[in-house]
Amino acid sequence: MKKIIILILLLISVCSLSAQTYKYYTYCFAYKYYENNRWSDWSDWQDSHMLVVVSLDRNIINIYSETMQEYDIYEYNGEEKDRDGGTSLLFNCVNKDGLRCQIRIRVQSDGSKQLYVDFNDAMWVYGLEER
Repeated sequence: MKKIIILILLLISVCSLSAQTYKYYTYCFAYKYYENNRWSDWSDWQDSHMLVVVSLDRNIINIYSETMQEYDIYEYNGEEKDRDGGTSLLFNCVNKDGLRCQIRIRVQSDGSKQLYVDFNDAMWVYGLEER
């Protein structure tokens, strides 16, 4: 009986750890830059095929682009609702070069997901899908 209880507890802990990691695949991206004291318009959407792993138990967000993007989460800023009916989860992060940014995981009112990476002088957004 003792072994069964230990096994059940072990399974519960493994399930709760894996529940803290989310995998997505990008299917498109767009970007904009801050130049001459104003933000440019968003670029046209471009095709994209990358893995994105959000590891909340490790406080890391990885984007497996041509140049690996790794962001350490140092603060969770909660949820924000927008006027379009979407909800964003807000994370303050720092990249491997020590630059601070905000990462927003947005769930639109139709259920589609996007990941925004916002720096002071550039922003990019990925369309996400779960497989």
